Amino acid sequence: MNLPVEVISNGKKLRAVSQDLSAFGMFIRMAPPLAAGTIVQVVISPNGQRLLTTGQVTHSLEEVEARTLGRFPGIGVVFREPVRPADEQFAEAVNRLLEASANHKHSRTDIRIVVADPQTRLLERLSTALDIAGFSVATATNGMEAIGACLSKTPDVVLIERDMPVVDGLHVLQEMGRHAELASVPVMIMSEDASDLSRLQAVQLGAMDFIPKPFTVLEVIIRARRWARASQRDTERVVLRGALTEVNLPSLLTMFEQERKSGQLSVTRDQSVAWIDFHDGKIVRARSSSNDNDSRAVMMDVLDWQAGYFELSAGAPGVGHPELEGSVTHLLLEHARLRDEASR
Repeated sequence: MNLPVEVISNGKKLRAVSQDLSAFGMFIRMAPPLAAGTIVQVVISPNGQRLLTTGQVTHSLEEVEARTLGRFPGIGVVFREPVRPADEQFAEAVNRLLEASANHKHSRTDIRIVVADPQTRLLERLSTALDIAGFSVATATNGMEAIGACLSKTPDVVLIERDMPVVDGLHVLQEMGRHAELASVPVMIMSEDASDLSRLQAVQLGAMDFIPKPFTVLEVIIRARRWARASQRDTERVVLRGALTEVNLPSLLTMFEQERKSGQLSVTRDQSVAWIDFHDGKIVRARSSSNDNDSRAVMMDVLDWQAGYFELSAGAPGVGHPELEGSVTHLLLEHARLRDEASR
């Protein structure tokens, strides 16, 4: 959940954005980050009311480490136990935000991924991002756990670190090849060793992709979706892709409406990705990795994207009750009106 926050340290106020929010703490993007152990005051204003509590920096991500983990530099802050009425009000506001976010969570897709890496912080980050992107995620910290997760329920795609304790990623590949139900599952190997020999070993043992570290989470999401679709090719296929600099998003949406398309449009920009579900030419749902709001708010944000890439996958989206009503034309007119009002 992205939430504007104010961090106060030694009397200095810093404006920032939270990336992960829980009832116990949050991760706050900032560069350079504050040192671990620093006592801070955290301020949020979810409804215009300024709420403050005290916290402590539990971990600090510098630029290099953040890039390795596929996230932004910043600090992890744990909230102190409520001891004042102000702390209670802050905690209640956080719980309301979490409940509202849960109500807007999209339903899981049928794409199951097993992710294995001994670095728990990287594993947590990948799991969160893939969950937001619509995957059903199973995690493992060593090769034996990864094999067990695959055997308990066959995944659509596997992402695994080459060098792991107990059983490494290459041995997991070999073991999967011995099981008929796992032999055809696409496996992506990630490693800090990007040498030709390392890549060749992975490919020879059956890996479909090799992702050198450091990488961005968005890169992993895109690759995982493509390999998962490849294993489900009879039900879902990419029918159109390109750059927004060549064809803008409003034109794309209008074309899909006129041609009564059904499927999912993925749009990427920088480190953000959005998914727009169509049914019979109508937009029925939209979600974004950088925006936890409802479908209409996500569309208003994504329609501002002038650059990036798009990819349309054909097939009926797995949506229950539509979250959006009305035509694409109506949505574009509403966006134009809002932007016109904002510019005055």
